[in-house]
Amino acid sequence: MKRRFILLGLITTALTVIPSMASITVEQSTDPEFVINQGFSQLTAEDIFMVKNRAVGAPIEPLYNKNQNILVKSWKAFWGYVDPSRDEFDRLHHNIKPTPSASDL
Repeated sequence: MKRRFILLGLITTALTVIPSMASITVEQSTDPEFVINQGFSQLTAEDIFMVKNRAVGAPIEPLYNKNQNILVKSWKAFWGYVDPSRDEFDRLHHNIKPTPSASDL
C-alpha cells in the first residue's frame, strides 16, 4: 500500500514538474509579439526591437506607425517644447553623439 502511494506521488510530481521546465530562448523573449502578449505596451516592444537591432547592426525601422491628426501632433510638439522631460516617439531614432554641442541646449 505504501509503495503505491509513493509511486503515485512520484508520478504526480513528475507530471506536474515536467511542463514547468519549458525554456524560452533570448530570441523568443525579445520578439515583439511575445513581449506584447506578456502584457507590455507596443512602445516597449518597439524599444526592445530597436535596441536589439542597433546592437547587431541591422537596419532600424519603427514597428508601428501612429496615425495622428494635426491637432494631436501640434499639441505633442508644443508640450514637448514646454516639458523637456517628456519621452518623445523618436527617442531611439536619433544618433547619440558623445560630445556636447549647441543643439543639446
